[in-house]
Amino acid sequence: MIRVKTLKALCQSVLRYVGNGYVYYKITHIPIKKAHRTAQILNKVSKTYETNLTQGKRQYRRKQKIANYQMISFRGMIIIFRTSGKNEDGSNEFKKINSKGLELIVSEHLKLILFKDEREKWTYRLSKENYAFFSQELKKAYEKRNGIKYHSLKRMFNHLPIYMGIGKQKKELNKLIKELQNTYKTQRDWGLF
Repeated sequence: MIRVKTLKALCQSVLRYVGNGYVYYKITHIPIKKAHRTAQILNKVSKTYETNLTQGKRQYRRKQKIANYQMISFRGMIIIFRTSGKNEDGSNEFKKINSKGLELIVSEHLKLILFKDEREKWTYRLSKENYAFFSQELKKAYEKRNGIKYHSLKRMFNHLPIYMGIGKQKKELNKLIKELQNTYKTQRDWGLF
């Protein structure tokens, strides 16, 4: 079991497990009214799925073609991963990561998609809704000449984790910003040279 505290650590942990053959997943959330019992809930889930096995025991299970489980906890969200093999969980309990990827709803304002890019490597991108939010809000900031909103949006997408998919989206947003700068002539007013 891994308890992570930052978005960067969450992304790295998910990427590590998926890259090591944990191709089935289950995502659940601890209800707010049970947040005071988080440690107990995590221990119970860990015991149920045996996520704290040593490396030797996991290797033995792999040789016996028995599924291994791993768990990540982040701000009330619990992600349980499973490898292929014999398992004791319900047949519909875990989903397989398909060609569309794995959707991580980090908060009501941030959704990341883990997918394989054209290089056949795992990477993250923003969901369509999040990307549309950034582009629409940037347009509104320029239309209303709101420099504070522009800088806060820019800071938000600059602090996203650094992955190839998100990097491509950042480049597209930077192109949009240049177009908006040329249209609305705000470079000097907002300190954009």
